[in-house]
Amino acid sequence: MFGTLADWENHFAAKIQRCERSTGASRAVLLPVVPDRITWDAFLTSIRGEWGDWKSQLSERPACLLMLYCGLAFYEYDENRFWPQFAKVVGSHELPANQQAEINTVFATAVHQFQLELKRRGNGTDFVGSAVNLIGIPLSLWDGFLEICDWAIWRKDWRSLSDEEWTEAVEKRSGSRTRLRRFLTENRQSASGFIQDVLDARDILSSDPQLTIGDIARASILRQEYFDDVPETADFLRPQDPDSLFRYRVKLIWDERRQNISVLLPAISRDKLPALWCVGSRRQEAAPSPDELVLNSDAFASLLPVTLQVGNEQETQYLRGVNEWGLFDLENSGRFTNISRDQLPLRSYALVSQHEIELVSRDGFDDSDTQVNERFELGDGTVCFLTRLWPTGKHAELCLKINNRDPRTIRFKTRARIEARFITGWGAKAAHFNRTPDGKIKIDHLPIPCVAIPSGYFKNNSAALDREFKIFIDGNLASGWWQHLDVRDAQDRDYYRWKWNQKIWLEARPGVTTLKSFSQLDDAYKSPDLRGDRQISIEAKPHISEKVAIRIVGREGEAINRCWENLPGAFVAMFLLCQSTDGMKWEDLMLAKDVIAPSSHFSPYILRKYERLGVAVQRGRRWMIRENRAESMPWPGEVFQLNYCGDPSILWGLYRRMICDVPGERLPIIEVIDKRGEAAYLKMTWPTQSREAIENYLQRNGVAVGGPLWTH
Repeated sequence: MFGTLADWENHFAAKIQRCERSTGASRAVLLPVVPDRITWDAFLTSIRGEWGDWKSQLSERPACLLMLYCGLAFYEYDENRFWPQFAKVVGSHELPANQQAEINTVFATAVHQFQLELKRRGNGTDFVGSAVNLIGIPLSLWDGFLEICDWAIWRKDWRSLSDEEWTEAVEKRSGSRTRLRRFLTENRQSASGFIQDVLDARDILSSDPQLTIGDIARASILRQEYFDDVPETADFLRPQDPDSLFRYRVKLIWDERRQNISVLLPAISRDKLPALWCVGSRRQEAAPSPDELVLNSDAFASLLPVTLQVGNEQETQYLRGVNEWGLFDLENSGRFTNISRDQLPLRSYALVSQHEIELVSRDGFDDSDTQVNERFELGDGTVCFLTRLWPTGKHAELCLKINNRDPRTIRFKTRARIEARFITGWGAKAAHFNRTPDGKIKIDHLPIPCVAIPSGYFKNNSAALDREFKIFIDGNLASGWWQHLDVRDAQDRDYYRWKWNQKIWLEARPGVTTLKSFSQLDDAYKSPDLRGDRQISIEAKPHISEKVAIRIVGREGEAINRCWENLPGAFVAMFLLCQSTDGMKWEDLMLAKDVIAPSSHFSPYILRKYERLGVAVQRGRRWMIRENRAESMPWPGEVFQLNYCGDPSILWGLYRRMICDVPGERLPIIEVIDKRGEAAYLKMTWPTQSREAIENYLQRNGVAVGGPLWTH
């Protein structure tokens, strides 16, 4: 690090001179020169120390002034607060208008001196816009910019849109984010180049799973800060395995069960061992597999240097500390979240603070049984305060105050992207299936392909669906059409389901050779018998290929359907979780709820209740059913009561099995028991003579049959 502005001037001037000048759309000439966050803070320290002398002779440090503008554009961009932020970082009071004009004049001279370009607006110069042009996408706009990139993947004509069409599309994608909309519309040429850069990087990283960000960083606009501050960057660039892009990065994580705040340490290759991790005074040997270094009280710092010592060499990564307060993403392994963002992904969070906070509001989060500022003791005895945030829908907002400072508001929303899923049915029929030992879905009807499209992605959704999204059965193009769904609280996206034609496709009957008239067509061709093993897919190349393997069986009539009429009700969580054996992220659960049971109440708090009882479990960002349980209780009158909690599709298999032994009219109606403060479960009353067969069936299908439901 440098101590004086003279040193910084030489450093930045040399780096700026080496930058490759470009007249292309993607300019971002000075992005590689913008220092990392630690160097940036050191640079600001030097500025504050010398501002009293430097402000009267700004032209003597043109590279420093240029980098001050560009660093503010990258780290602190806000078109309405440039000068207050400028004054803050230089350690000055409010800057008068004449001083602002003088600073702008020297900045413009510095831009010309280094043979760079100024951005014009009308008859004047856009100084902040010029700095933004020189650094690319400001960090504060990056998450919204990623959503624009996702839209561009689908809108193949995005480059050829007229300015009016571009503005309309950007307004729909930007929503209330005024800064993002202005950046994209006022800097369209540069923004288009940046979009193409990111799409190219996505193609490269998706095609080669061994590449990391370091392998392409010098050939793209990607900065490590984009990944550290906006983890969704990795989700976009390598959707099949985003964590592989962070292979060598350390992370700060929260573990409520073990009462720890730790640094998650990456695996170190054996040829570099022995090695030592150092965080402050804490030391831990590096390992060939991922490991943790517990921090607890030490986590409450503003900055955490994490150093790997290998022989005489060392490499240091810098993490933001919790400091006064922080959010940990419970759906992303408890990873620490960048709270400087004004919008975050809608997930479950743990809000951890050193002292009690004033929670002004938490709209869109479950408050039925969650405390604010719950006293929590970490493993080393450090006392902190915990507030759990469990979303209830697709949008949420948190407003809080720390130490009587101005309120801070953070908004949360689900990602705006196209999603394709299969559901096994509506309402109760969502659990009318079994799974075979080899993982196929055993079902008596065709599953339903569904697509969710963010509002404004296409000029005409119906035309785009017909053109882009095809349904195949065993590689054969299936016949049907997309139907719009009226889903409650779906302001930001449109939902569509596939309606199967009565005749999926036609095939020639055996023995048919030559037809002599049109009247012979009906007799010559038939719709195929779909019973047996099939593979169905939703294809929208090259971006979506969603497949499901099924085994279609014959139907058992309406007797079973009658018994399931009360479902899913309060048991909706299990109906959603049983849709996948790999687990479901929160956004997957919300999408499934919208199409399976749109009127049902559902929140992570419900899942947490099942988790505490051992029935559900969260692994990483995914929720899944951990255990299926049944309680068998004899009753007078030759009947017994069966209480059940777990995968409801197992019960569908049970009903299909028992319809052979129990007449349809005697099959029991399934009731949902939802006692206040408890987790919902199912209740049935069966004939005593069927008890042994039922218990045997449940045990063969992995259900724990025993005593009281919650004490297994």
